[in-house]
Amino acid sequence: MRLLLDPRVRETLVSLAILLGSYLAARLVSFLFAQVLTRAARRTASTLDDRLIGALERPLTYSLFLVGAWAAVHRLPVAPRWVDRSDGVLFVLAAGLVTLGVARAYGIFLGWYTTESRHPQAEGLAREFGPLFGKVGKVFIAVIGTITILQHFGVDVASLVVSLGVGSLAVGLAAQDTLANMFAGFTLMLDRPFKLGDRVRLASGEVGDVELIGIRATHLRTLDETVLVVPNSALVKERLTNLTWPDRRLTLRLELGMPHDADPSLVRKILTESALASPRVDRSRAPLALITRFGEFAVVWLLVFWAADYAEEGLARSEVHEEIQRRLGQAGIEFPVPVRRVISGSEVQAS
Repeated sequence: MRLLLDPRVRETLVSLAILLGSYLAARLVSFLFAQVLTRAARRTASTLDDRLIGALERPLTYSLFLVGAWAAVHRLPVAPRWVDRSDGVLFVLAAGLVTLGVARAYGIFLGWYTTESRHPQAEGLAREFGPLFGKVGKVFIAVIGTITILQHFGVDVASLVVSLGVGSLAVGLAAQDTLANMFAGFTLMLDRPFKLGDRVRLASGEVGDVELIGIRATHLRTLDETVLVVPNSALVKERLTNLTWPDRRLTLRLELGMPHDADPSLVRKILTESALASPRVDRSRAPLALITRFGEFAVVWLLVFWAADYAEEGLARSEVHEEIQRRLGQAGIEFPVPVRRVISGSEVQAS
């Protein structure tokens, strides 16, 4: 009984009671997470809340226990230096738990956004920039947690940040082209001028299907079945044509020379019917046959029609060419060719 009257013993027992109470409270919170919140989350259509509850259960319960441990330590009858040291250890543990919880929540939210949010850009984002954003975000969260711990122990973080800034400036100057391509990749992700599978034509004339949109470069599979690697900065600076938008139809133009004595109405009929004869030509839009100019030996016609699918552009052109040649032959119309007559000196003198 006299032992219980000792203030040091009473404070120690109170600290143990607080520690036990915090442990029981942590177990209760864990039980609520497992039994109540988890069941409630299962009733929702989204899996985001299920993942968050599962990821944050342990960090929250451990944090609650640390709060009780902090209160218990401050009631112990020990020297102040030991209390300060215990505070430092508990602060590091608490900061680590908070950092872990935030990093887990960030990773889960990013994974949900890129796979289940049904955002129109989510599918491409998951394959293209999801891993990068996940790593960069977690590193940033870890850096913030580390800076918080260092500031708690009186470390001059400002000078450290300045040193890192100078080093980052040197690295940035040395890798400015790479950084330019990376920022251009982010711009392509936000602006979305094309997506995976689209066929694009570059300002230099190359045509290819987008296979990969990376951080540094974009890969195009050309019509020659080769892969063209284009830096992202070039795609942002130069003009390009997306052949897939607004639909897969593609306007095709053919220039042909017809004889001067050919009937224009007959030529127009042959050209338009030849275009519609191909199954790869869009029949919902009528072809156009126009006279563009009169040449020295031929009348130049322009035939405009639309391929139903840009992927069959070559076949559509070939079939229309073949049909035009066949119908012109049936109509007795020959393609004009330039004729040069060489007159000798004797013929000139004779004349």
